[in-house]
Amino acid sequence: MRSSEVRDLLDVTARSDIIPLAAGAPYVKALNFRDIEKYARKIIAEDGLSAFQYGPSGGFYPLKMCLVDVLKLDGIVASPDDILITDGGQQALDLLAKIFIDPGDIIIAEVPCYVGALNAFLSYQARVETVPVDENGLQIEILEDKLSQLSREKEIKFIYTVPNFSNPSGVTLSFDRRKELVSLARRYGTLIIEDNPYGRLRFEGEHLKNLRQLDEENIIYVGTASKMFAPGLRIGWIVAPFSIREKLIHGKQAADLCSSNFTQRLAFEYFSDPRWKNTLKKFISIYKEHRDAMLGALEEHFPEEVTWSHPVGGFFTWATLPEYMNTTEMLAEAITNKVAYVPGRGFYPDGSGTNCMRLAFCTVESEQIEEGIKRLGKIIKEQMRLYRSFYRGKK
Repeated sequence: MRSSEVRDLLDVTARSDIIPLAAGAPYVKALNFRDIEKYARKIIAEDGLSAFQYGPSGGFYPLKMCLVDVLKLDGIVASPDDILITDGGQQALDLLAKIFIDPGDIIIAEVPCYVGALNAFLSYQARVETVPVDENGLQIEILEDKLSQLSREKEIKFIYTVPNFSNPSGVTLSFDRRKELVSLARRYGTLIIEDNPYGRLRFEGEHLKNLRQLDEENIIYVGTASKMFAPGLRIGWIVAPFSIREKLIHGKQAADLCSSNFTQRLAFEYFSDPRWKNTLKKFISIYKEHRDAMLGALEEHFPEEVTWSHPVGGFFTWATLPEYMNTTEMLAEAITNKVAYVPGRGFYPDGSGTNCMRLAFCTVESEQIEEGIKRLGKIIKEQMRLYRSFYRGKK
């Protein structure tokens, strides 16, 4: 097991004097707390005895019925019996790792990769093989070479990807590559874990078909209420074939017996109220405004040697600095200047990505984003100036 570099920064980003470009936290200020209070009062008044009791390991059935309609928005056809409720998307990944991975088993993950997924897979001693992403997502030619090479050696348990506005890169897997990915997985007889926490948070363009729409049998789908409602509820879900779902329930029973009955009922009330879609539109509008502020600030304040992704949804952009720079070492100076980001190395199993950083625009106001990027730009330019001065002097 290893620590999460994102979670390790929480104490720092919680400080009121720090501009938290590290925190991938939803903008919960957009929620209508009066409505949520009404939902809670209703639950306690009408169903308090059950709400504060243990529940079924598979999840609160009315919530699963409600999620069937939520999944339809993504074009995914499922029945309540296809769904397992988990304690957030993170527990879903841990349970999948638990049931699939024995020490030394091979899995393939995109890089940079969501650090929570990496930590889950590594904690069960997986051998994590990686495939880089570019502006169109997972690089299929490299993936095909990996599959061809590794399949001669050992069974590949699964391929892990966040196809929509990925954490941390912000990139989206193109539709052509989605079709190729599904085809390759079928050819080599391996499963795909499709992690889709940000899928409804698109700012531009049309929604693309999810992988599970292209192959229901071979795709395990992971979703969460954290980005569409609130992460404090710890509500996630897995859509999977019966044989896999049965093993996942066994794993969940060993972990926590069942998810919170109360928060599941709260999520049910929220998603049963049609107004949740209006709240989602509000989230999207806010995140788009923040994204625009970040891209504009990057263009103005970062040197031309730095590149970054241009997300069309989600929470993050990914910046790549010159190769000689180390964003882990630079973080202390950033904190001194009252701004935080996440260094890139935590998103790679081998600790590479040292010249990269994840920048979150989700929870920070536009004015703060502008100021935070301005401060980072100044630090990066000074680091580059010192490097050039040193090596010019040596020559």
